[in-house]
Amino acid sequence: MSRASRYFAPDFKTAQQRFRTAVAARGGELARLPLAATGPDGATLCIDIAWFGAQSPRRVLVHSSGLHGVEGYAGSAIQLQWLEEGLPALADDAAIVIAHMLNPYGAAWLRRVNENNVDLNRNFRAAGPKHGEPAREYAALDALLNPRSPPRRDFFYGRAAALVLRHGMAKLRAVVIAGQTVNPRGLFYAGRSVEPGPAAYQAHLAPRLACAEQITAIDVHTGLGRHGEDTLIVNPATAHAQANATMRGIYGARVAPADGHDSTYHADGSQQEMYRDLFPRAQVHFATQEFGTLPPLRVLAALREENRWHHYGGSTLDHPAKRRLLAVFCPPSERWREQVLRRGREVAAQACGLAFGPPAAGA
Repeated sequence: MSRASRYFAPDFKTAQQRFRTAVAARGGELARLPLAATGPDGATLCIDIAWFGAQSPRRVLVHSSGLHGVEGYAGSAIQLQWLEEGLPALADDAAIVIAHMLNPYGAAWLRRVNENNVDLNRNFRAAGPKHGEPAREYAALDALLNPRSPPRRDFFYGRAAALVLRHGMAKLRAVVIAGQTVNPRGLFYAGRSVEPGPAAYQAHLAPRLACAEQITAIDVHTGLGRHGEDTLIVNPATAHAQANATMRGIYGARVAPADGHDSTYHADGSQQEMYRDLFPRAQVHFATQEFGTLPPLRVLAALREENRWHHYGGSTLDHPAKRRLLAVFCPPSERWREQVLRRGREVAAQACGLAFGPPAAGA
């Protein structure tokens, strides 16, 4: 078994079992947050959260994966590697929380969204219907993005390229992926109320981190950016300038504000906003670690075809659209996977330094 195969699971069930075994071996406390959704085998799904250290910490590092379902195999691999190689020693007031596959339905069914077609990184706040120019802009693209038919050739790349030439990639990206409430079966649907997964996750963290003064968080995603390279996406708002400067000092030049880089975007209702809403008195250093895979139009095309298969085809796992989506968000390349593991380890170590200070001499 190659090093990458050891950590990158072939399916959700394997990833979940490997994670649980590694948490038990490290003596962590494992919580399972049950959901009503079921996997391909008919079994009910749950979110696994491992806890190490203080039960009511003053300082905490939260590492999460799989909020976008099929994207979660990279984050899961990083987490398994970290657990097997060993977590740092923790002070009495410190904790490490590892949230595995926050969207188990999407991971199990090879979807980016959950069982209600909701993009969970736009759902940590009740979205409500969107009106005005953003809604009109998305509605104008709806027929291209969300055909009401099973997958088939329909000149998507040519039509999309024409729009890019007319409006520019940055404008189209902002319209498409910011989150929408126009079409419940469409891509990047934000939902109208908080979904069960984000609700359960917030309910689990809120009492346990109520005393936290410092929260450092890394949320792993894949898809945007140059193949094999990662970007650490942070909130560009002026209110976060000091936190961003601190993170840039720790993580280096790969820190980029949302909307300021080809591999970044801003979405309302993100997990990042959840921490600031739930813990307003804590100092929060949140970064989305985004690993690049393929060019944006190829990623969008794969999402579009899987969405068509799910809603207007058979929705089963045994279809090329499913395999293509997995390959887009978790490329089979050994080199890509080794890059993910290497950078995942580096950023986890840097995050520990930010959360808890540099390790003691000889540690």
